[in-house]
Amino acid sequence: MQPHELAVIEAWDDTIDASTYYEILGILEIADEGAIKNAYREFARAFHPDAHPDASAEVAGTLRRIFQRGVEAYRTLSDPKLRAAYDMALARGAIRMKDSRLPPQMLGGAKSLEDLCATMSAKLAARKADELITQGDLSAAKRELMMAIVHDGGKNTELAERLGALDLAMFAKGQ
Repeated sequence: MQPHELAVIEAWDDTIDASTYYEILGILEIADEGAIKNAYREFARAFHPDAHPDASAEVAGTLRRIFQRGVEAYRTLSDPKLRAAYDMALARGAIRMKDSRLPPQMLGGAKSLEDLCATMSAKLAARKADELITQGDLSAAKRELMMAIVHDGGKNTELAERLGALDLAMFAKGQ
């Protein structure tokens, strides 16, 4: 293994835990499906453990960890529903999905939209918004979330923050 390759692997090992999925793949948040696939291919060529057969056991372990995080990033960003959930979690400061199968309200210990509401009518609209987000229908989810804010008297700042995160996710998807 060349010294510069080892230095790159060590640098990635030092920063991977603090990197967003977009940073790991080296793409912008507005990247389309093709850009995500191309970025992942480049990432895999650089960090797949099989691409470094002469690596020591320690370096091979580091490569596996880095590559695993790249796979996690690709799986999340290449699935429109998971990407929307991730974008919302990222807007709240979570840089990693704890479990890619979980709906957005379960990420990073964040409260569900329903839990943020004060009134029953707002809770119903928020529950519907959560369901629509999970289904990937962000436009309909936005309408429901706006209704939840109205039902809560228009002054629910936490719901307004989630609405902003939803807008960001929609922008990233080109909606």
